[in-house]
Amino acid sequence: MWSQILRNKYLHSKTLAQATIRPTDWSLWKGLMRTKDMFFRRVKFLVGNGMSTRFWEDTWLGETPLALQYPTLYNIVQRKEDYVGIVLQTIPLNIQFRRSLVGERWTAWMHLVRRLIEVRLSDMPDST
Repeated sequence: MWSQILRNKYLHSKTLAQATIRPTDWSLWKGLMRTKDMFFRRVKFLVGNGMSTRFWEDTWLGETPLALQYPTLYNIVQRKEDYVGIVLQTIPLNIQFRRSLVGERWTAWMHLVRRLIEVRLSDMPDST
C-alpha cells in the first residue's frame, strides 16, 4: 500500500530512475531519493518489455551496468538515459554515437551487439 501511495504522489508516470528531489517533497521521499543511486548499483533488473530498465546505467546484462562494461561506448553515446525497450525496438539498434566506431570502439560495439542478439523483449513489465 505504501509503495502505491509513493508511486502515485511522486512518480506519476515516471520511473524511479527519472524521479528527482523537489524542495517541497516529504522528508521520507527525499531520504529515499538520496539512496536510489546505491539501490541501482546493487540491484539487477530482469527485462520484460524494457521500458523501465536503463540500457546503459542499470545492471541487466551481466553483473555490472553496460556503462562500466563498455566505457568507450558509453563515453560517446548521445542518449545515455535511454531504456532497453527503446534501444532494442528497431533494427539497426536505436543508438547514436557522437564519434565514429573505429578501432577499440568498433570491437567493443561488435561484442555488445553479439550479446544483444540473444535478448528477447516480452509484454511483461521489467522487474528486479
